[in-house]
Amino acid sequence: MQTVLVIITFSLALGFLLKKFVWNPVFESRNRLAKTMDGEKTKCGNKDCGCH
Repeated sequence: MQTVLVIITFSLALGFLLKKFVWNPVFESRNRLAKTMDGEKTKCGNKDCGCH
């Protein structure tokens, strides 16, 4: 029984670390490619369209 709890705890900790240091940085870098001019509120692109 104690071994099962250790395995579950280790799996949760490993999953947390993988999500924090591997999963999120990979997908955040993809989202950063489409930058906006007003802090990610509208998709104006590279030109100042006057929408903000």
